[in-house]
Amino acid sequence: MATTSATSGALQSLGIGSGLDINSLVTQLVAAELQPNTSRIARETQQVGTQLTAMGQLKGALGSFQVALNSLNSQSDFQVKTATPGDTKVFTASASSVAAPGVYKVEVGNLASAQQLRSTFSPASGAATVGTGSLTLGLGSKTFSINLDDAHASLNAIRDAINSASDNPGISATIINGTSTSQLVLTSSVTGAANKITVAAAGGNGGLNALVYDVDHASNYTPLQDAKDATITVAGVTATNPTNTVTTAIDGVTLNLLTTTATDTPVLLTVTNDTNTVVNRVQNFVSSYNALQGVVAKLGNYDAASQTGGPLLGDALLTGISSQIRRTLSNPVTSGGGQYNTLAALGITTNQDGTLTLDASKLNTALASNFNAVSVVFGATDGVATSLSKFVDQQLASGSSIDARNQSLTSRQKLITKDQAAITARQAQITTRYTAQFTAMDKALAQMQQTSSYLTQQFNTLAKITNGTSGNGG
Repeated sequence: MATTSATSGALQSLGIGSGLDINSLVTQLVAAELQPNTSRIARETQQVGTQLTAMGQLKGALGSFQVALNSLNSQSDFQVKTATPGDTKVFTASASSVAAPGVYKVEVGNLASAQQLRSTFSPASGAATVGTGSLTLGLGSKTFSINLDDAHASLNAIRDAINSASDNPGISATIINGTSTSQLVLTSSVTGAANKITVAAAGGNGGLNALVYDVDHASNYTPLQDAKDATITVAGVTATNPTNTVTTAIDGVTLNLLTTTATDTPVLLTVTNDTNTVVNRVQNFVSSYNALQGVVAKLGNYDAASQTGGPLLGDALLTGISSQIRRTLSNPVTSGGGQYNTLAALGITTNQDGTLTLDASKLNTALASNFNAVSVVFGATDGVATSLSKFVDQQLASGSSIDARNQSLTSRQKLITKDQAAITARQAQITTRYTAQFTAMDKALAQMQQTSSYLTQQFNTLAKITNGTSGNGG
């Protein structure tokens, strides 16, 4: 019984009876049986992953190219103007697309200013009582009121009530403290002659009347600064403006006035087409196209040295997109005219590797000679940028060839994942089957070894008995 018990315990470890590493053997057999399927899945997983990455790179490059096209795909994109003052200490300027190129003489008579008043009422300190009742302050056509009771009747309280009023249109109050007096100062935040400060008092004990300010009570305050409009003369025509930002004097031009000009000493303002911005946009177009071309080459070219091809080598989708873009780049723009109707005429040429090169000097010459013709080449209805932008939009849209390819690859990826799950389940089943078979074999071998040992013992015992009998007989 002891021997049987010992043998039964030993059989709990696989291979104890046969001496084989059954775990390793089962693993190898399962791997060998599933190898064709696992190899296929690994291969398909890599292929689909590579294709998805390639489509992502192509889509990203097209998206970046589209950003560059968006600044050139309309003739209005070329209507960028620059406004240059002869003296930026007098005024600065900017121009919109509607500004007409030209040179203008500008004189600044005076700057717009906001009113500031100091009360002649001057108690010994800001804590001194002024009076109760209400004050109604006006700034131009807007008014607001503050109410003052016995607990809030001081100059300080009046200041605080003005500054904290939620409907205050732009009057700030402060107290200036002298050696033995304090005075209220009211300052408007809004410039212009129409934005004058008024103060009216009502109710209470009459003490607030010292702070009233209107035509009949002008002596209650000392003007520190008047409310004035800016005065500007352009090309001999004088106009006023409530602020120092003038947008109506010249169509499409904004002037920011900084100081006045000397009498009869105008400052020249030059409005021109902004060729620098256009050149930069065209250079960005060239650079973005070259980046796209680099991605296309990487995805679709064949490297003879390494004998490897890109992930989209020979792919009709890639070659179709690339061919259409190249054709559009080289086509003349029929709505153009004269010598400027192609990219080449503007200094944009194609290199042997398919990339573009910009001759900035040639482009500047074209802009100086016929600015509108350049805008037509890029931004007309059949212009290069307009046509390319429309085409790229189609490629990036939902339902496009790129989108369909991505959806197909994603579907394949899901099927591969399902196949992998099925193989994993199959692997568990085969492992269980092989393990059971080898366990049974191992037990059988153990039993055979046990029987063999028993028979060997019996034969040895019989031999000893036989040998002993023979000896006694002799």
